[in-house]
Amino acid sequence: MKYLVLIVISLLLADCHLAKAQVNSKEDLPKISYPEMLSEHDSLVSYIKQTSPVIYYNKEVRHIDFSQYARELKKKITPKTTMGEYLQIIKKTLNVAQDGHTSQLNSTLLDIVKKYWIPAKLVSFDSASTVNMYEYVKYLKEAYYAKPELNLTYTSGEYYNLFAFSYKGKSYPSGMKLLSCNGKNIHDFVKTLTALVSPLRWDRVRNRVYDENFYWPAEIYKNGMLRLVFADKNENRHQLNIGKQDTVTYHTKKKNEYGYFSQTDTVITHYFEKAGVFYAKIPAMREELGDTIKRRMVAAFYRHKVKSIVIDIRGNGGGSDNTYSKFLSKIVQDTLKKKVVVARNFSPYIQAHYHINKDSVSKSATYTFDPGVPTLKSGNMYFIRQDFDFVVPDSVTLPFDGKIYVLQDKFIYSSASNLSSLAKNSEQLVSIGETPDLLGGLQASTLMIMLPYSKFIFRVEPQIDLTDIKRVDDIFQNHVEYPVQYTIEHLYLRTTTKEDIYGKDFLQKHDPMFAKVLELEQKK
Repeated sequence: MKYLVLIVISLLLADCHLAKAQVNSKEDLPKISYPEMLSEHDSLVSYIKQTSPVIYYNKEVRHIDFSQYARELKKKITPKTTMGEYLQIIKKTLNVAQDGHTSQLNSTLLDIVKKYWIPAKLVSFDSASTVNMYEYVKYLKEAYYAKPELNLTYTSGEYYNLFAFSYKGKSYPSGMKLLSCNGKNIHDFVKTLTALVSPLRWDRVRNRVYDENFYWPAEIYKNGMLRLVFADKNENRHQLNIGKQDTVTYHTKKKNEYGYFSQTDTVITHYFEKAGVFYAKIPAMREELGDTIKRRMVAAFYRHKVKSIVIDIRGNGGGSDNTYSKFLSKIVQDTLKKKVVVARNFSPYIQAHYHINKDSVSKSATYTFDPGVPTLKSGNMYFIRQDFDFVVPDSVTLPFDGKIYVLQDKFIYSSASNLSSLAKNSEQLVSIGETPDLLGGLQASTLMIMLPYSKFIFRVEPQIDLTDIKRVDDIFQNHVEYPVQYTIEHLYLRTTTKEDIYGKDFLQKHDPMFAKVLELEQKK
């Protein structure tokens, strides 16, 4: 089944992490006519509505009406609309789909498409027709984003600045809570950014969206300025009025990143003698890294008495499910499997792409119109049901019957998130940490589409995961068995310490998630 192919988070967010250099951009872009803009925008909206089941989930559960937003955005196209303005309307239309896998292609993904997808005939366009998109990426990088970098973090339901900084001669302390933006309560302000920021994260505990980089879109800088109000730990107010091309000066140097792929080195492993814990940190789901863990784990079993195992996937944006299967197959007692149920739109475009019709679905053993689980009211969909074995024990396994702890933060996605979901359904695996606040589950290989006149290229996620749901809200999928929330004080320590945050000393003395492992092991 090709639908289990997963896209890693580095590509999901790459268009947000474009270089922040802001320049006065002179439009030197390919031009299309006003009627072509209108027609092409209709095509874009039609493609998304035919392809993305996520927009129907967003409408029913999150009350984000893609069609309404798209209509309002189309009204902004006039005979005087410049090509640059049109490109921003296209980007916003993709944003209101509010799905991390539905976005414009960035230069990184364009390069991958040219190198792999086009030769394999996985897209309907050729390399020569990608030239315009490189120009559009460059323009949007310069025109869409502002320059400030404030290092905000969202934890325990609030935004804080991690580091002390100076701006225009005034000093601002670290750990200030952000109260408002442009005169509006910060949480109320961020929820207005549906068209400007995607994907907005979803704090399910407080039932609201958030985004730590909400200040990146240049459009929110009224008259070139953004007005932020903070409160420090003594409840003193601090106002920051910052220009969209300005930077702040930090008083502390960041030593460690906190986010996707924040550990860029290879696998890190330890054995903790007193607790009998084998620990492995894996930065990405790359199969060669899975092989490395397996080799080191086997060696540890020959030398030590291993009572429990920790797999640390914090910051792991995903890759291949085969990665964790390589080492878990040596230690799991039972097959890690799921009765997978996923949904796709039953639209003309999807029927043509996947070569299906009503008869083929009705006669199929895996395709169905009746999945036996709650379904979305909006959209005409078909479903794929399949028993899928994610990890099968090897014929020769290691002598192990202990717990396998999975440490996770909110920066896991794709196959890393799948491993977390497997933990929820396994007695032997236990998940600890933060819930990733993005729609999770099994995704498919995204569909790459080129608009006819501008040659703008975008991608759309064609699938949504209904596995094990009891109601449509459960489609979010991501869960954690033992929640551990970082405090702002720990995040400051984590990002500024000179110690190796995945070293034995830091894990034992300062890491709250590893401390939870030791606590659970003691209770055993």
